[in-house]
Amino acid sequence: MKQKTCILLFFVGFLGISNIHAQVVNAGVGGNSTVNLLKRLDTDVLQQAPDLVILMVGTNDMLNSKKMIPYKTYEDNLQKIVQKISDKGAAILLISPPPVDSVYLFERHDRKMFTEVPNVKLDTVRQITVRIAKKHELKHLDLYKVFSEMNLPKHNKDLFFRNSMNSKVRDGVHPTVLGYHFIGELVFHCLKENKLLKAGKKIVCFGDSITNGAGTKNKGTSVGDNYPAVLSRLILEYFEDE
Repeated sequence: MKQKTCILLFFVGFLGISNIHAQVVNAGVGGNSTVNLLKRLDTDVLQQAPDLVILMVGTNDMLNSKKMIPYKTYEDNLQKIVQKISDKGAAILLISPPPVDSVYLFERHDRKMFTEVPNVKLDTVRQITVRIAKKHELKHLDLYKVFSEMNLPKHNKDLFFRNSMNSKVRDGVHPTVLGYHFIGELVFHCLKENKLLKAGKKIVCFGDSITNGAGTKNKGTSVGDNYPAVLSRLILEYFEDE
């Protein structure tokens, strides 16, 4: 990951994107849970000395049949991640993961392993992230609430989450390009409204496949159509217009 980040920063510099604006690093890895994030927190985040960490994790903790953990363990892990980042002096934007299309989810994961509806579990994650954000006085972006109020995802009818109608992929968990752009814009406006946009700062987007940009080209980087890439472009435009 360290080598990959170095290559990315060179590529960003080659494109002429100046560090005086802001440097956005995509530290999302597909399939990651809070357990995985704790293991790579030092190398992929803390050693980069970020000024701001945008943290979104929980989908795999709750819905990945190979990585499911109890709510208490999830909350404890998230607390540890937040505390370690805070101890290094970085600001944190905590994001609640979006809801999913359970129809497609159960095509990949055993329904018998679920004692609760998937989106009920993710709503509980939302409540946990809200609680941790309040405890640590962090800024919070409630993606779960935003998409739920839009009645999304809607099975094979919406354009924001990958499905057989919009991308010929039976997914229901990962956003489409439109969905990633929407998330990137929401994050940008949240940072702007909370005065977290400052020139010359390093922002690390830390999380799972939704941060990574699963289903898009250049996933795992800060170019292309993943949400960190969209955020990077919006920040660049913001400082150029000032």
